[in-house]
Amino acid sequence: MLKKFIGLCIVLCTIIHTLVPTISYAKNDEVYDLAGEEWTTRKGMRFGYTYANKADTSNRLESPHMVSLGFEMQQTMHGGDWLDILYIQNIMISGIDQSVLAPSANVLVGFEINEALQIGVGVNGTIYDPSNQEHYFHLVTAVGWTQQAGKFSVPIHVAYIPDVKDYYRFAVTTGVNW
Repeated sequence: MLKKFIGLCIVLCTIIHTLVPTISYAKNDEVYDLAGEEWTTRKGMRFGYTYANKADTSNRLESPHMVSLGFEMQQTMHGGDWLDILYIQNIMISGIDQSVLAPSANVLVGFEINEALQIGVGVNGTIYDPSNQEHYFHLVTAVGWTQQAGKFSVPIHVAYIPDVKDYYRFAVTTGVNW
């Protein structure tokens, strides 16, 4: 299980490192390389609640309700007026309250509106599949609000991870960025 998690983290970090410097866009037939643009980075701890539908049918979890703890990094590129590009990497561990480690990693792209409202979609990977169908990768969608608090900011995010076998997950997290 630990080998799968380490492998997943290596794959996600490689994808992140490969994609961010190569993003470009065209305007009036001119190509702009975003690699030279300045990205703002925020990072911080996360904690919250996760509901994993039908997870109590597995032999590892006793309840679908879990506490989640993790760490998140966000990069934003200022768009000029009210719209910024948002890139998020997140590692969470759920199930600690049930003496179970159920780690997951998320990579999302999206938008930040007025430096507060965040909308993203991406890939969720986990080494634990309660359906026992080897479904280790899923879509993840998220929306959140980040409130400035002096040098820090406080995000509140809601995420939904669908599953074809109805083992969907829903999470609400908060924390602090610096």
